[in-house]
Amino acid sequence: MKTTILTTLILCASFFAKAQQVKLNINITNIQPGKGTVVLNVYDKKEDFLKTVFLTKTLKADSSNLTFVIDLPRKGTYAVTVFQDIDNNKKLKQDWFGIPQEPVGYGNNFKPSAKPRFNECAITIDSDQITQTIKLY
Repeated sequence: MKTTILTTLILCASFFAKAQQVKLNINITNIQPGKGTVVLNVYDKKEDFLKTVFLTKTLKADSSNLTFVIDLPRKGTYAVTVFQDIDNNKKLKQDWFGIPQEPVGYGNNFKPSAKPRFNECAITIDSDQITQTIKLY
């Protein structure tokens, strides 16, 4: 009897945890095919933006358009950055002034004139599934 109750509780907990998850689909365009990888970073806290990544996904740059499918634990606001790692060193290449030397893109297709901020790159997820397109430049 105890085993049955415990199994039922675990299944219910698993169901509710899955029910709270949301799906974020990010379509990346303007990729240089055959050159390195495309790295997508998701930040869940304003104070961690560009410092501590909440979630990272990487895809081989084998097409001019790629789609990242990300399962997030909850609805909320997340900032997104993406870059094409042409030299495959797992870091965004920048010049002395911090200007990217590899193709980059940000949530909401924001194009910064200075270092981007969390709110400028943020995507608010208020439904079970959201799709956004980001163009690399």
